[in-house]
Amino acid sequence: MPLAGRFRTDFPHLDCDRLFALAADIESYPGFIPWCRRARILERDGCCWLVENHFGAGPVDVRFHTTARPRPPEELEITASDGPFRSFRLLWRFLPLPGGGCRVEAGYRMSLRSPLLQGLAMLSMHEVERRVIRNFHDRARSVYGERAAL
Repeated sequence: MPLAGRFRTDFPHLDCDRLFALAADIESYPGFIPWCRRARILERDGCCWLVENHFGAGPVDVRFHTTARPRPPEELEITASDGPFRSFRLLWRFLPLPGGGCRVEAGYRMSLRSPLLQGLAMLSMHEVERRVIRNFHDRARSVYGERAAL
């Protein structure tokens, strides 16, 4: 059974271009995505980037490739079907707020090959979502200043 979720957060003092730039800085993911040990863009080919990923926590250590499709400043789609995934899709969306600022939404859907990893993911995804939102705000604050993530 696929695991799916969605989260969103508003940034009333930042525009969508800047927030898209934070999400598209894939090589900085270890700084705000839980358990991401490394993310490296191997190839940029027109509208697609091939990304090498390394995630782990405790005895879990996985490496896999993703394809990122940036569509600035509206969307960044990340997909995978190798490594631990039967399928994986993460869609970042950046929506202007009335009166300025930007809403960041992220929706994901994944199915893991290992029933054990699928079970662990199901148990931990709520906490992962909470941490990604908090860490994304912290990253915006560190890159764009204290007022940015209010």
